Amino acid sequence: MGKIVALPNNGNRHLTVGLQALKQQNYASAVAHLEKAFKLTPAFEVALPLTQAYAGLHQPRAAVPYVSQFMEDFLADEAGTSLLFDILLALPDYRFAWAVLHHVRPAAASALKARIVAAEAADRTANAAAIADIARELRHLGGFEPQKQEQLINTIGRLPRTEMMAAARPNLTDPDVHPAIRISLLDALTAVDDQTPVTVIGYATSGTVTPSALPGVLNDPTLLQVLNQVQLQIGLNDPELMRATVEVLRFELGYLYPFIDQVIPDPKHFATSYLNKTGDAVTPAERDLFTWLANQTAQLMNMAK
Repeated sequence: MGKIVALPNNGNRHLTVGLQALKQQNYASAVAHLEKAFKLTPAFEVALPLTQAYAGLHQPRAAVPYVSQFMEDFLADEAGTSLLFDILLALPDYRFAWAVLHHVRPAAASALKARIVAAEAADRTANAAAIADIARELRHLGGFEPQKQEQLINTIGRLPRTEMMAAARPNLTDPDVHPAIRISLLDALTAVDDQTPVTVIGYATSGTVTPSALPGVLNDPTLLQVLNQVQLQIGLNDPELMRATVEVLRFELGYLYPFIDQVIPDPKHFATSYLNKTGDAVTPAERDLFTWLANQTAQLMNMAK
């Protein structure tokens, strides 16, 4: 009987060849092999050189899924953090860059902030007209059809911080801008540390807030309390129902930000009513709110068509 020869591990082979190609600055070959290696072994150790190869090819958008998936790993050391900002500033996505700046090591924050500021300045010089056009459209989202609003909101990261803040603020009081989009803009202002008080309209209320002082919609204390109550009341008997309900409710409660606590003074009672909307305990105010939330979700679904 002949000697049995083990076949090479394809993932290891593609990783080895990809790393060699990367070292030789043959970025196209590196990407081809490292993509195959990542499919077989979706780990940071493969995502890192693959991101480096995309950076070498000047294809930052192709690297976004990897830096998003392994954000904490990229931020764990100086080289990874520097590469992450290489990608964000090459896109450019200034909103993302300013947001990530909150999570870098304090010793590195000053130099990285200077990189963002310098990139924005160079971008203004090279692309002043394009930046002005984007800002002009974003400043008046309520004048566009819903589908166009959704398209435009995806361009906000293209604007440098100053232009982004100026374009976002007027939409926060425009009733023709969908609540989900208004809250996305408010979250963007929080991400870039906007310290200027702004007026925001919400469900049956309005008020003035300072974006930099806000927790961000996903970290809103009342939202988290409501979701916790929903999980407790559904329990572990139906984990699929619990997971689906939490995901939908997290999205819908976002429409009420940053005034969720004013609209929902009792998270436990609200959770009970939400899970049994035809029950006797549901108040007239809650019924009105449930109808409004459903309408906003329906409008958002139509925007996506």
